[in-house]
Amino acid sequence: MEKFRYHSGPLHDLQRLEEAEDSNGTSSSKMQQLKKLENEIQSLSSRRHQLKWRLEMAYEKIIHKLLTGDKNENMSDLASSDVYQVSCDAVSNARNQKLQQIHNLYRLTGISIKEIKRNVVRLTFDTFSNGQFFESYYIEVKGYNELSVGNHSLPHFIPVIKIAEQHLADGLRTFAQTVMNMLRAFVCRRQFVKNLQTHLSDYLVNEISSSNSYDFCCLSLTDFPGLEIQMMSSLDKSHPSHIKVIKLHKRSRVISELEQERLSRITKSLLVAQMPEVNLLLQNN
Repeated sequence: MEKFRYHSGPLHDLQRLEEAEDSNGTSSSKMQQLKKLENEIQSLSSRRHQLKWRLEMAYEKIIHKLLTGDKNENMSDLASSDVYQVSCDAVSNARNQKLQQIHNLYRLTGISIKEIKRNVVRLTFDTFSNGQFFESYYIEVKGYNELSVGNHSLPHFIPVIKIAEQHLADGLRTFAQTVMNMLRAFVCRRQFVKNLQTHLSDYLVNEISSSNSYDFCCLSLTDFPGLEIQMMSSLDKSHPSHIKVIKLHKRSRVISELEQERLSRITKSLLVAQMPEVNLLLQNN
């Protein structure tokens, strides 16, 4: 079988020397040259494996650092700038795709998300009720593995820190939806009071009084002098969950049986937000 011949490089030189050795005999100088070339080949082969291993490890370590946000490890000796840039591009593209998917999902529920800087995203909440849009609020969430709440524009009565402690560890979705439910409930309670003011304007002694969060409201009707209707609800409910009628004065008059029956029907209608029914009950006096 014809022997394979090399035409350049260290292997060509080694082959040439071997042929010369076969034809002319062995000499100390030729042996030294052979040994030197063998060492050079071994060194190049070893360096090739070393560089290949370092290149593979560089990608793995850089991507791990970028994903975990670890800034303590010095990787300057692991990768060239080209390797680092490729890793950054890969992680950035993956993050952008994930954020876009989350954005599309949340937007359907009145929530949008945007990365404003590294490891900081802004959740925007568009509030609405009965097809009508109202204010927008935002929360900035910081971190990657461990999330925390930063700046926000939520009303002071929304317990954002408590919500974060309960739900943020489970991810943005549960946290954002809990906040959205409270904001939507607040807007619905506010609209309920405004609509109630409009429907009952002819029967109210004064304007309806309410707290900033509209979880407590009270009103007095001209048909029931000396009495006050108080409506209460929790922050995550859209309508009153409890209603009671109180006397404004300790020596107030006795409530007749007919009045009690009418008040009972009115409060039941308010509980289920049937304001036209309330209006009708008052008109039929």
